[in-house]
Amino acid sequence: MDMTSYCPYTLIDPTSEESLFRGIAKRALNDTPMVRQSQGTVDMMINDITSITRDYKIDCVIGPGHMGHKDDAASIGILREVCRDIGVPFFFLEMDVWDPRYTTIDVFKDKLSQFFTTMDLG
Repeated sequence: MDMTSYCPYTLIDPTSEESLFRGIAKRALNDTPMVRQSQGTVDMMINDITSITRDYKIDCVIGPGHMGHKDDAASIGILREVCRDIGVPFFFLEMDVWDPRYTTIDVFKDKLSQFFTTMDLG
């Protein structure tokens, strides 16, 4: 499971044309993954991580964060605390999707390997 494609869409009420179009518009504006988790408070991300962890019985949370998304950077400490509270190890690595020099694949692999070894996950 990943936070980008996790998208629990709001159900659309098809009983009238108005409710149908309102539901489609609301879904397009509020339910798409990046918009849904990045607007407003961090509560949406907290609820998502808690639900995903419980529903999928995951062993850890891995959070690669694009260095240009400073809005998400503020959420990392909160998400780390949430994971600690629910007993799931949290790994975060800042990266740049377009510039591999920021965090090379070798550094990424090394840090991920250290995390799995330290947390006894593999």
